Amino acid sequence: MKVAVISDSHDNMEAVEKAIEIMREKEIKVVFHLGDIISPFVLKKFSRFEYYGVFGNNDGEKLLLKKIAEESGMKIDIQPYILEFQGKRIMLYHGSGSVEKTKKIVENFANSGEYDFVLYGHTHIVDIRKLGKTLLLNPGESCGYLSGKRTFAILDIDGGDAEIIEF
Repeated sequence: MKVAVISDSHDNMEAVEKAIEIMREKEIKVVFHLGDIISPFVLKKFSRFEYYGVFGNNDGEKLLLKKIAEESGMKIDIQPYILEFQGKRIMLYHGSGSVEKTKKIVENFANSGEYDFVLYGHTHIVDIRKLGKTLLLNPGESCGYLSGKRTFAILDIDGGDAEIIEF
């Protein structure tokens, strides 16, 4: 099974709509969003998917985001959000503080051996690597504001690998 992993939308509606268009073309049914959605109107765009997400440090309207998610059958929670999905143990994490601090935290989670996948955002930097049995993945930024590149990932849950989609 393949799922989309996206992060740091930061209200870039054009980027969100383009990413969703690509997801539909690739017949993706499940989205993991790793935070900094920002506005409830952006979250609503993902309502056609089976959706799991975490709040980021810039998601200020958490109560309304949570309400809209619940009304649409989507799941969103504080980090870390740990779930069992398709027989795999997955951690969704946005990030905390600096790039270095965030990387140290997620590397510790990955090195624990408790997860098949540790997915994170916040840094706006693509990162795909295997630590032990765990795939550590940051899909970069979907907004394109810091790097100038809009990216998300397609994660193969069964195969245990991911590809970055630049759009």
